[in-house]
Amino acid sequence: MESLERRLGLFSVVTISMSSMVGSGIFILPGIGFAATGPSLYLAFLLSALCILPAAMSKSELATSMPSSGGTYVYVERTFGPLFGTIVGLGLFLSILLKASFALVGIGAYFSVISSFPLLPTILTFLLAIGLLNVFGVGKVSTFLTAVLFITIIGMVVLSIYSVPYWNMDNFNPLLTKGESGLAVATGLVFVSFAGVTKVAAIAEEIKNPEKNLPRGILLSLLIVTLIYCGMSFILAATFKNAEIAGDLMPIYRLAEKVGGPTIAIVISAIAVLTMVNTSNAGVLAGSRFPFAMSRDHLLPGFLGRLHKSFLTPIFSIILTVVIIAFVLTTMDVTKIVKLASAFKIIIFMVVNVAVIVLRETRVQWYKPSYKSPFYPWVQIFGILSGILLLIQMKELAILAVVVIAIPGTLLYFFYSRKRTTRRGVIGIRGRRTDLLQQEETIEPVSPLTTNDFHRDAKVICSIFGKERSPEMLIEMGLAISDKSELEVLHLSEVPEQTSLHDMVEEPPALRSLRRRVLAMVSETGESVHFDNVVSRDMSRTIFEISQRLHCKWLMIEYRGRNRGALTVDNPIGWLKSHLHCNLAIFRDTGIRYIRKIMVYINLDRNDALVLETAEHLARVNKAQVTLVRFAKDDVDIEKVRFEKSYLDSLKSKLKVITHTKVLTGKNEIKTLLSETVEFDLFVLGSADHTFVRTILGSFDDKLIAGAACSVLAVHASSNLE
Repeated sequence: MESLERRLGLFSVVTISMSSMVGSGIFILPGIGFAATGPSLYLAFLLSALCILPAAMSKSELATSMPSSGGTYVYVERTFGPLFGTIVGLGLFLSILLKASFALVGIGAYFSVISSFPLLPTILTFLLAIGLLNVFGVGKVSTFLTAVLFITIIGMVVLSIYSVPYWNMDNFNPLLTKGESGLAVATGLVFVSFAGVTKVAAIAEEIKNPEKNLPRGILLSLLIVTLIYCGMSFILAATFKNAEIAGDLMPIYRLAEKVGGPTIAIVISAIAVLTMVNTSNAGVLAGSRFPFAMSRDHLLPGFLGRLHKSFLTPIFSIILTVVIIAFVLTTMDVTKIVKLASAFKIIIFMVVNVAVIVLRETRVQWYKPSYKSPFYPWVQIFGILSGILLLIQMKELAILAVVVIAIPGTLLYFFYSRKRTTRRGVIGIRGRRTDLLQQEETIEPVSPLTTNDFHRDAKVICSIFGKERSPEMLIEMGLAISDKSELEVLHLSEVPEQTSLHDMVEEPPALRSLRRRVLAMVSETGESVHFDNVVSRDMSRTIFEISQRLHCKWLMIEYRGRNRGALTVDNPIGWLKSHLHCNLAIFRDTGIRYIRKIMVYINLDRNDALVLETAEHLARVNKAQVTLVRFAKDDVDIEKVRFEKSYLDSLKSKLKVITHTKVLTGKNEIKTLLSETVEFDLFVLGSADHTFVRTILGSFDDKLIAGAACSVLAVHASSNLE
């Protein structure tokens, strides 16, 4: 696979991101915004920036986990599958080009002040020059962007200073000429001005240290551009009465002419032309990366993914981008379509926020962003809800945006892309699990790292995912349960679908170290242990199929806990509880090396028999004592306590190890049980069946496992065990 050279630093990231925004948002849209809301336009820009902030944080997180060319398309395709990826990729591609086309129209408007050349030939000439600049390479483009952006900012600062004597604060009365609804409409209208803030993520493959430079560049550029937008809107409102500037497509020219005269107005017009050339250039730069990335994923023809041999740029994608912009400029009402693209941008940013939630909640092992959005998931929820409110204000435009842009993507997928890709995305993999019930399927997710023999039998499988507190203790517990029988130590690594399993040809050092430690641990005991490394795209599928192949009685995993603040909408362990043909043991290690006292909680459910059997076996292996416990509230009748004690004594009589019984009393069952665990080395209890409510709120046994002072073994009896 061809790759792009990493040569863009933080300064280049900021300039490219700012160049994607600074343009029509200053030189064209203010006039339209004043017509919608009046002098409060600066508040509309501020509110719009706040609505975009969650998507900026989310996209920064996604980009540091998947720093590849293609940006949002890549994140959506990897999360929701190729259908959504195709729709979003084409939609983003088109919306970016529409904004670039809108900026080119602005070039024509401001260039008319300087020259009398015909409008359309002038615009197409600028477009051709921008296309050639992109073909020559990103480094040259970045240098050009830096110079133009610097000139623009200096020009705006000078113009702002000279405008101060013309300010009239009475212009802000009334502030909301069309009420709160007008402010909401303007907020959605100017949304497109910020759309380029995350566009730089599309060239993440060309950024040095993307895990640091990308989020810093995106957030810093958003802050700077917000100050510029709000500041210039405030200055325009202070300088002109609303009626003088509302609807004007050259508001900055009017400002320059008023405070500096015709000569200064011409200079500012020249700066406006250069700035919007900048915006158009950034659109071509980022937009051309979408067909490039989609081609590499076989969703578009392969020639679009080729790089120029000399310049190392996606030349065919750039040519396609320029041709489409030229078609738009010569055939379409660009202003209206940009408004539709703004609505679609809002939808895309909502999808970006949803993608972060999905990837975090499904806990795919390969999703390891070096930057994580703060205040998760509340930031993402705010981004989704604010996007919905903006779409409501757009009314039929929001529906039209989806229809106009989504239909071509859907048709492209079903008639071209579907036959050329087998990926399903995280949602597809974590969604329907009926595919796991096909017993005749081969275990495709096995890595070529080892010649795995999964035709033998093993009583216990210890699954290791790489983040265990102590793999050795998990394996020791597995050995204790296996009781001299075969033990399979299964190390599992999850990779995204775009990574070929056959590319995983070398074991990482941490895995080699673990293999050595495990083999050394069991060499002196003479236990029968097999160690296998498996690379998978679907962890649940792999665990299920291998447990079937090995006809195991137990599957052991370490307790992974619940992410703090997580929504936990996905629970692969819950699915395994319902479908495994073996018992499941969840072990939480607290560092206790020797087990001498075992606390056993009797919950009066179908797991009790397995809990007693397991506790008795471990007590015999470790020469430990068992204490059976039940709970009763401290205000219950004494007869209730005696009944519980009698029931525990009846269970005690069936065990062949030293056993005690104890009825714990208190106000809160969980707190009472947890306080008792201080006196023990191991706490054995049953793990309840998976339900949606328990997944969201946390189950009773989850809270006991997480809070116990000693090590914990939670067992779940399989209803499918033969």
